Amino acid sequence: MKLFFFLLVAHFIADFYLQKHSWIMCKVENKQRSIGLLKHMGVHVILTSLAILLSGVTIDITSLIAFAVIIISHYAIDIWKTYRNFVIKYFLIDQIGHLLVIAGISVWLSGIDLRQSHLLLIEFFDASTLMILGLYLFLCKPVSLIITLSLTKYTTQFNEEEKANEGLASAGELIGYFERGLIATFILLDQFAGVGFLLAAKSVFRFGDMRRQSDRKLTEYIMLGTLFSFSFGIGFGKLADYLLQIL
Repeated sequence: MKLFFFLLVAHFIADFYLQKHSWIMCKVENKQRSIGLLKHMGVHVILTSLAILLSGVTIDITSLIAFAVIIISHYAIDIWKTYRNFVIKYFLIDQIGHLLVIAGISVWLSGIDLRQSHLLLIEFFDASTLMILGLYLFLCKPVSLIITLSLTKYTTQFNEEEKANEGLASAGELIGYFERGLIATFILLDQFAGVGFLLAAKSVFRFGDMRRQSDRKLTEYIMLGTLFSFSFGIGFGKLADYLLQIL
């Protein structure tokens, strides 16, 4: 595990803190012939070497092969990404690819066999972990659909002229994801003050929307959506907290 976290830190520093914007633009324009890509890989070579040395791994042919796999795979993934649009989907595929390589190399150099890996996964994904994962998954898309369906009769009351003032597409849904996730997290951490702070912060922003619109229907619609979202977050957060105590 120590090696994994050393490699993870090295990756994040090299990819997000020591990679200049000019290097990224150079990669996009010149692909595999990019000088920026070579500079970026040079940073990865240095930091990955330090990560392996500081983790205490024995320096032998196996660790050298592992080092080469990390660098070559990173180079190949970065070239692949230069042929894709800079959107969230390809960014996530790129990062997941790097992390899978790092995880695989860490397991390999740690000498963990398949049986031990299976036992570690079973230990990690116990009932409590799965329940919390299920809680956050439920509080995102399913609850958004429930709230949307519950407010359908109110949504249809907006006419075309009023729709000209609506916000960004899906922004409200994403805000709901974050607020319900944060509420559940605050409750699981027994930090109820955080729930009050979140509600107060949202009220400040929403108050500006309501005042500018001067529309009673929009005001009531926003309040209903907020109350629905907070009710689900608090209710299921408390349920998860109770289940964690009895499991």
